[in-house]
Amino acid sequence: MAQAAFLSLFLFITAICAATDLKPWFGNEYETEIRATVLYQNYHSISAPHHHAHKRNENDRFTTFSAAYPFRRYCGEFEVTSANTRHQKYRWDNFRVTGRHQWASEIDGDPLSMVAGLTLTEPLSRALHDISSFHHGHLEGEIHFSLGKKYGYPQCCKDYLYRWWNVIGFGIADVGSPWVRGDAAFEYNYDGINQFRGFINTLWGLGRNNLRIHRFKGYGSIEHKSVDLGIRYGYTLGCFGTLSLQYAHRVYAYNFPKNANLVLLEYYFPFGTQNPSTY
Repeated sequence: MAQAAFLSLFLFITAICAATDLKPWFGNEYETEIRATVLYQNYHSISAPHHHAHKRNENDRFTTFSAAYPFRRYCGEFEVTSANTRHQKYRWDNFRVTGRHQWASEIDGDPLSMVAGLTLTEPLSRALHDISSFHHGHLEGEIHFSLGKKYGYPQCCKDYLYRWWNVIGFGIADVGSPWVRGDAAFEYNYDGINQFRGFINTLWGLGRNNLRIHRFKGYGSIEHKSVDLGIRYGYTLGCFGTLSLQYAHRVYAYNFPKNANLVLLEYYFPFGTQNPSTY
């Protein structure tokens, strides 16, 4: 009861939510994982060849709520996102569902952990026409693969001392050209309570057109590129979940918002639906 009350109060005060988890590890079986995150995005120009870095000061906020349920080597996740941008004022941005399967697991003696999955996204029309929100079409699908490894299992940390993982994704929508996603991360788990992470996220659109500010209808036909570098700190609140703060800066952009600063606040809470002693 105390845990549920704390979660409800936290969500009410912050009104925040979370993005798709693509790490090659799942949480505990029979535990519904709730994530709540808010992403603040700020940029002052857009890299567009026809506009020579078009000046545009934006302060965007994306809020998401997601629920995931891991079962053995499978995991399903549902997300809903709203946006507050120049183009969208507290509107629903997209709905997303993800299914993943773990092909290899270090717990079972494999040298690495590997997960493959599929994410389907349905953006609303207004979100598709929003430069601040990445969408290619009215229905999008992305196949993604993640690979990672944990090192050191000291008793105090319960799970790992440090770990790394990579993610690669291939996406396509009902219109336009495909895109490719490539991410990498390294995380250090200090005393099982404090987690530190460094990461790089990249996105590459395979379209042939340049971005046009005043006739923007989605990134589907655009040749866009972006590289974000970031750091993250997470603090475990015991039985009350984990609170994380993340910052990333866009170090490269082409036909995309330039020099963006992205600040993300996330709250993660697992609901145990079965006695842990039966795991």
